[in-house]
Amino acid sequence: MQAEDRAQLDELERRQTEAWGRDGAAFAATFTEDADLVDVMGGHYRGRGAIEETMSEGFATFMAGTRQSPPVERTVEFVSPDIAVIVTSGNCVLREGQTRCRPEDLSIQTKTAVRQGGEWLFRTFQNTRIRS
Repeated sequence: MQAEDRAQLDELERRQTEAWGRDGAAFAATFTEDADLVDVMGGHYRGRGAIEETMSEGFATFMAGTRQSPPVERTVEFVSPDIAVIVTSGNCVLREGQTRCRPEDLSIQTKTAVRQGGEWLFRTFQNTRIRS
């Protein structure tokens, strides 16, 4: 079962990465209704609606056309059959024309995914800059 769960978590992250920079609703759809997201600047957004609102606003303005780089490291640990903790590090937001991350832009993300009704979704998402 874990191989199938890992594949579903990979797909969840792929959907989130694909939505980045262009579709706040699709990005928010990767979260539970009661999710908590803490952004890299320390902003805390509670609930899928708040996540959709802030991401849609950001993707329409200062984050428009950006994309997420792949992480350098990624771990997935199953805390229980229906809870997984995913930690990625060494990734960043790339602006148009950028092909790699600047050291000062690197971050580490900690995500808790839960299985609800047979579907994996993120319940928590914490994004923090890595100190150089």
